[in-house]
Amino acid sequence: MNGVAPLIQELWAVTSIVQILLLCLLIARRNVRSFPAFSAYIFMTLAQSGLLFVAIKGWGFSSLVSWRIGWATQCLVLGARAFAVAELCKHILGRFRGVWVLARWILLTAGSVVLVYALAVANHNWQLGLNTAELGLELAMAAVVVVLLLFARYYDVMVAPPLRWLAVGLCVYSCMSVLNDTILERWLSLYVTLWNVIGMAAFLACLLLWSWAFRKTVPQAAAADSRLLDRAVYLRIIPEVNWRLRALDEQLIRFWQLEAPRT
Repeated sequence: MNGVAPLIQELWAVTSIVQILLLCLLIARRNVRSFPAFSAYIFMTLAQSGLLFVAIKGWGFSSLVSWRIGWATQCLVLGARAFAVAELCKHILGRFRGVWVLARWILLTAGSVVLVYALAVANHNWQLGLNTAELGLELAMAAVVVVLLLFARYYDVMVAPPLRWLAVGLCVYSCMSVLNDTILERWLSLYVTLWNVIGMAAFLACLLLWSWAFRKTVPQAAAADSRLLDRAVYLRIIPEVNWRLRALDEQLIRFWQLEAPRT
């Protein structure tokens, strides 16, 4: 491909193979039904690679067509990854109705703030606006995953190993993207090739981690429907939930004016 270093081509090929392997694992182990947003994200990254390959092959690496296709597909991929992060939050917090409503508001607010900030600083410069939006979304996603894991640890919420590895991969890749985008904004002309290599290597490492996490079928988390359980039964069948989380969930349920639990 014109203008693409051999190392990038090799990483591109290996990454595509691992993406296909991960998709096959998600389908074969029937994890697509439990993780539709994450599966869609992996599919979209594979489709993005294919479109970029065709664009670069036909118009060159530095062409305007390749740039437009790259950014258009990147916006879709970023959105898909944001939904994958939200899906991860739901898997861990979805059984706690009050906490999950709060988490949804936080996710929506973070995305809205990033979008408004990107539009404000762009000043009709679309490239700057896109870079700012990508940087902000990556920061928001990394922060959400870190807070999610800290919340689960503080309240002794059991997180299954596949979910933990999924969270680690999403967080690490977002952090690497933030680092790359920050440096790219300052030394764009000198850093493009290295930025591509580091970004692709980080994504490949995350793909391998996710492939390991989803090598087996991930059991569906039993939803704790507190409307049908009293306090004693609730704690007996869900031992990872402690009284602090139970109290917090009940307070948030009352705050959001959700249906009161029936015992």
